[in-house]
Amino acid sequence: MRLSGITCLILVQLFVSAVSAETPRPDMVIFLSDDHTWRDSSVYGSPDIKTPNMDRLAAQGMTFNNAFVASPSCAPSRAALLTGLYPANNGAEPNHSRPRVEIKKLPSYLQELGYEVVSFGKVGHYKQTPEYGFDIARHFRYHEDIAIPKAIEWLQQRDSNRPLCLFVGTNWPHVPWPEEIGDIDPATLKVPPHHVDTPVTREWRTKYMAAIQTMDRELGQVYDVARQKLGDDVFFLHTSDHGAQWPFGKWNLYDEGIRTPLIVSWPGKIKPGVRTDAMASWIDILPTLIDVAGGTPPDSIDGRSLLPVLKGETSKHREVIFTTHSGDGDNNVYPMRAARTLDGWKYIRNLHPEFRFTSHVTNARAKNGYWDSWVQKAITHPQARQKVRRYLERPDEELYQVNTDPYEQQNRVNEPEHEERLRMLRQQVDDWLAETGDQKNVYGRPQRIAAQEKPNVIMVFIDDMGWSDLSCFQGAAVKTENIDRLAYEGIRFTNFYVNSPICSPSRVALTTGQYPQRWRINSYLAQRKKNRERGLAQWLDPKAPVLARELKHAGYATGHFGKWHMGGQRDVGEAPLITRYGFDQSLTNFEGLGPRVLPLKDAYDGKPPQKHDLGSANLGHGPIRWEDRSVVTAAFVKDALNFIDQAEATGQPFYLNLWPDDVHSPFFPPEVMRDATDGSKRALYYAVLKAMDQQLGALFDRIRNDEQLKNNTLILIASDNGPETGAGLANPLRGAKTWLYEGGVRSPLIVWGPSLINPKAAGTTNNTSVLSALDLNRSLYSLTGTELPQGVQLDGEDLADTLLGKAKQSRQSPLFWRRPPDRPGTREEPNPDLAVRAGKWKFYMNYDQTGIQLYDLEQDVSETRNQAAQHPDLVKRLQQAVYEWNSSLPADAGDPNWRPKKKPAKTGKAKAAN
Repeated sequence: MRLSGITCLILVQLFVSAVSAETPRPDMVIFLSDDHTWRDSSVYGSPDIKTPNMDRLAAQGMTFNNAFVASPSCAPSRAALLTGLYPANNGAEPNHSRPRVEIKKLPSYLQELGYEVVSFGKVGHYKQTPEYGFDIARHFRYHEDIAIPKAIEWLQQRDSNRPLCLFVGTNWPHVPWPEEIGDIDPATLKVPPHHVDTPVTREWRTKYMAAIQTMDRELGQVYDVARQKLGDDVFFLHTSDHGAQWPFGKWNLYDEGIRTPLIVSWPGKIKPGVRTDAMASWIDILPTLIDVAGGTPPDSIDGRSLLPVLKGETSKHREVIFTTHSGDGDNNVYPMRAARTLDGWKYIRNLHPEFRFTSHVTNARAKNGYWDSWVQKAITHPQARQKVRRYLERPDEELYQVNTDPYEQQNRVNEPEHEERLRMLRQQVDDWLAETGDQKNVYGRPQRIAAQEKPNVIMVFIDDMGWSDLSCFQGAAVKTENIDRLAYEGIRFTNFYVNSPICSPSRVALTTGQYPQRWRINSYLAQRKKNRERGLAQWLDPKAPVLARELKHAGYATGHFGKWHMGGQRDVGEAPLITRYGFDQSLTNFEGLGPRVLPLKDAYDGKPPQKHDLGSANLGHGPIRWEDRSVVTAAFVKDALNFIDQAEATGQPFYLNLWPDDVHSPFFPPEVMRDATDGSKRALYYAVLKAMDQQLGALFDRIRNDEQLKNNTLILIASDNGPETGAGLANPLRGAKTWLYEGGVRSPLIVWGPSLINPKAAGTTNNTSVLSALDLNRSLYSLTGTELPQGVQLDGEDLADTLLGKAKQSRQSPLFWRRPPDRPGTREEPNPDLAVRAGKWKFYMNYDQTGIQLYDLEQDVSETRNQAAQHPDLVKRLQQAVYEWNSSLPADAGDPNWRPKKKPAKTGKAKAAN
């Protein structure tokens, strides 16, 4: 006999009602905190923080001394709780991942037993929460801190006879920690012995403690309302998903990361005020709740019910706890596995010890201000340096006796007396990996530990300096002593080119190793309207290949100090920060975002200094300090020197951009130098050049006077384009800044590195090798032994041997240029639209095939004798080459055929949204 759907539904309801009548179903409330290290509460012995509501709950129930999460990051930890399965078994291994859809989740088990299963706040990993199948899931977004009062309000208004399982997840004490710290005194806090004690550390620990107080207060509110509404016999469980966002905590398999508070109250079933040493895992919570609800936990999951422990029927649960961590995006790519025994032994296997351990702590410094203070202290304090490096670099195996070494400071993996114990733990981890089908995958792109022999690189990119302004390049106006000294100890290149005669695209080429037109940056970036009108992007696409990013992944410390001008200027305030492109640290001027030094123009004429920021001060996105225009380069140098010290403290080679805003106008030299001039534009320009050379000297001296740095550092010095007309000089070259003629795109290049360059080439001048900024970029990959970015074709060629004086090869492919769209030249002398250098020849033409010019640069470096008529075949070949190159790239407003893209018409729905 077939039953109708309605009949089946009635029978199921009758069955559930009958079961409920036979076996009372207790209401259950699970309160989850977020990122709370177990020992940071008075329940677990903290001398710094009182957690009265945790204490109250503990006094009325059972406190677990040995509770552990399955993984020390949010999503896999919570997925393990809500599936009862280890991460490798449920599929949620790295942070932000999800368990497989087909896996049965906790709400389903309890719903089958007649429960209403409700979630408020962060229970799953934020927006993943509804995917677990809760009857109600609300207020689960990042720090949606109304979740707790909303849960209380809902519970107070609830009118249902169904048994309830209510999950309440607070975001506290997850970062960002509150600024209001109440009466917590930083001076009295006990800084953990594995942390670096600095005033900033203490300041941030007070914020963390304040966040714990908020969590504890919310716990008490939920606990009180739960008892008022559901009765004194409610089953109440409190725990946290893992340790706090401190070094050696979250994302780590040390106890600071995986050990968690776990307190359970169930009057009449659990004795009040008891503690247990039974070892529990978060995967055990799901079967425990099923057991408490009167169901039978399934055999197919990894967890086992804790109910016998809670009822006092046994004092033991697990002999070994297994934990895993895979990573958290590209911030933290460091897979590890661990076993923790009942008698306090901890074995950690770091699957890739060649990776550098990084995290939000090291990478998001603005949100974790204490880390910088640790690294700063590590410069001069060996103990601080040891702690910093221990966080960043891990051995392949670690073994600790946690009972006697609670902060896991003494790795005993190499002690002979523990050889048998180590063998046993290795085998247990191997067996567990096999049982769970753990593939030991790497999720994300790691940073590697760089070999000690990797060379440091400093790229000095001067702004608007002429080819013949340096005294080591025959400049006669001023003596540039500090730069000259490097030139005479290194190699000077006279046929070096930048890939645009104006700031932004020139910098894009050096940064990416690709023609800037690929990224629609072919003139200086300005206001968004002006950029759009010229056919330019608003900023360099972060998807572009960036040398610094690849070096960072190869283990380098990367820093940019100086002018950026690849996004984030004038009214363009939403451009990516410089750190988005792979730089660990940055300090820029008004043409970039992040920490900035903005100039004050002081003419020393008795008038107040004038701010010169072109709107940057209104953009936000970083701390700002104001400095006299004459010492802005010195400010960049100062931070660069500190960056070098920090790189040494963390044991990393470094890549450093030092890109001064000098010698760009406006020209404001120091007072004493200004007084020595006649006040003309050119005289002020050269005074600024002299001052810049002196300020750069502090950086050069730091390298030259440190034997280790001197022997392993490569310094490159060039200019981003030719000089501003009327300021510097490019003699005997034709043209200046913005022009495609030689004076606009040819730059001096100096390469210094006493132990890196060919000793026979030291002090020489290379007048034959033709190379460009594109080739510098490509060559630095080889010089540093860094892998090229995947799936990218660089336009530069590897001329590393030429740069080091071991060869005199030139670039084999032609070099192409397109003029900035807003720089057509003058009626008397138009700026050519396109140019190419091939061998000794330089060819120019306009978009309409007019203005043909051809010069033999070996015989006519000043470009005075047009030989196009004498070489028609060569003209035809170069004309075709530059035409094809230009046609392969996005056009801009300089092209007569270019038309701006029309904005799509707004639909009614879009209009309403706007």
